Amino acid sequence: MARATTRTARAAPDIPALLKRARAQLETEGALKLSALGPKVSRAALVAELVAQGFEVTKAAVRVPLAAQLAALLFHGAFIALKSVVTHVAGSTAAEARQAVLLLVASGRAKLVLRGTEEVVVPSDTAVLSPDELARFADLAKIVAKAAKSKTGASLLRSDLAEALARLLPSAASSDAKSSERQKNGERHPLVGRLLSAVDATRDSRTGLSFVPEIVSKLRPELSAQAAGAILVAAADDGLLELRPEGGINRLSEEELSMCPPGPQGTRLSWARRTEVVKQ
Repeated sequence: MARATTRTARAAPDIPALLKRARAQLETEGALKLSALGPKVSRAALVAELVAQGFEVTKAAVRVPLAAQLAALLFHGAFIALKSVVTHVAGSTAAEARQAVLLLVASGRAKLVLRGTEEVVVPSDTAVLSPDELARFADLAKIVAKAAKSKTGASLLRSDLAEALARLLPSAASSDAKSSERQKNGERHPLVGRLLSAVDATRDSRTGLSFVPEIVSKLRPELSAQAAGAILVAAADDGLLELRPEGGINRLSEEELSMCPPGPQGTRLSWARRTEVVKQ
């Protein structure tokens, strides 16, 4: 009986360890087959816990939410062809990926443009023509098309075309300037605001510092540790916050170190401080 009890205890799955491993794989791969989670007896518990933490479950896999995967790509400036969006995400069918990215467009978190004959999804802060500008360019295009089809060989004055373009382009230039100003104010993408909110929420009232692993944890699963770290560095480059390396030696666990972006001379940037006044 004692031997049987020992064998049973050894066979019992280590749920916390399996959960930690699953999350690490999801961080790096974006999706994980259900069969790879661990022993069949533990899968239901693991799936329930991962779903509670914000991950999505499909018939065959657990994944970082498609919207989060796509939002991270767009934050880094990716232009994604609509017809091949499924190749940019993990754990999705083509139909699901298309629906997810079109929902981002519908919500204003991305824009859909034509590049040649191809539909392409671009970041929300990308300068594009407004409906009014498109209409005015369409009118100009009709004039050009009429000249191109003229049976008498009539053409257009270059000066007339240049003037017409000059009347149309200033509004676009103004839009570019507004976009640039938003970037200076840290409004390049909704994820920046969420990042700064996480920094504020984890700030120590005594030191004014926020622990980077805690920031990253608050952004999961919408952002992987790698994506969150990249946004932290970008925000620091824009002057929105300051990143500092760990002051002690070997005080962080391996998991905490993996959440911190690399710093100078092999250090890890484990602390963040807002460089602007935070309204209470």
